[in-house]
Amino acid sequence: MIRLSGLQKIYQGEAGPVKALDNVSLTVQQGEIYGIIGKSGAGKSTLIRCINLLERPTDGTVTVDGQEMTALSEAELREARKSMGMIFQHFNLLSSRTVLENVAFPLELAGVSMAEREKRVLPLLELVGLSDKKDVYPAQLSGGQKQRVGIARALASQPKVLLCDEATSALDPQTTESILALLKDINKKLGLTIVLITHEMHVIKAICNQVAVIEGGQLVETGSVFEVFTRPQSTTAQDFIKAVVNNKLPEALAAVISDKPAADSNVVVRLSFFGATTNEPVLAGLIRRFAVDASIISGNIDHLQDTPYGTLLIELSGRPEDIQNALNYLHARDLGTEVIGYVARHAYAAC
Repeated sequence: MIRLSGLQKIYQGEAGPVKALDNVSLTVQQGEIYGIIGKSGAGKSTLIRCINLLERPTDGTVTVDGQEMTALSEAELREARKSMGMIFQHFNLLSSRTVLENVAFPLELAGVSMAEREKRVLPLLELVGLSDKKDVYPAQLSGGQKQRVGIARALASQPKVLLCDEATSALDPQTTESILALLKDINKKLGLTIVLITHEMHVIKAICNQVAVIEGGQLVETGSVFEVFTRPQSTTAQDFIKAVVNNKLPEALAAVISDKPAADSNVVVRLSFFGATTNEPVLAGLIRRFAVDASIISGNIDHLQDTPYGTLLIELSGRPEDIQNALNYLHARDLGTEVIGYVARHAYAAC
């Protein structure tokens, strides 16, 4: 549906050229919700604006629905943009127009008759839950309602692609959740391909199928949200995930743990469970098979959309050879196993 190939964007700054995008290539499939996450200045806003050529790349190609956008004339590009809606962080509503008139504005610019505009806009207001606000002005709306107007306006031209530029960044957490649920519903009902950029991992976690992590204008990691979230490869992805998953060691344990084994030391292990493995009695099987004791330090279970995942921090005690056999057993199973460190026997329990 969307294919970016070798994308580069160079700005001329006062101190010389600035490379905002550096050889970016990615593919978004039809009907996906594709997230692009990065810190401020990473290049994500430039990237999403290159998709509809609000920013023209210095090099590389942008292909949308089989059409190479970078090869189009200005007139052809204006026509092609009609198949791509865009919503923004700051809503950009016209204060002197009602909700209905704001949503209808792109149709008005396209020369659609007033009767046809109303016929197309009213179902959109129902879709975003604002049917009762059609004659209200933006100043009378909450932030979440304003963003719903922005979403309806982006859908007015019946686009195939919806681009979301930090669409929830100006909203409180509860309103953010409602907007994300709306985008997911729109994706399901209309089969719309959605590309969104954000600096918040919980947004990616909530609704995206695929994710690209951008840092310094380069893609440092791509993959399914489940893969990146549960087995992050880049430091940037790991930093984002720490914001939504608490993997911090308890203070009492952090005070006594060592990265080097000692005589009679216990092993602290973090287990990560994915999908069906969250329901397996792993610790019970471990204790039955090996002469070790397993003490649970902390744990949690969450969901990545419909897929359960969990983490468990445990302390293994026993003879070194039995502990190693137990670790080999854990490594052989379909779960993540990470040795965090070592503690003297009974040291953590005494804290």
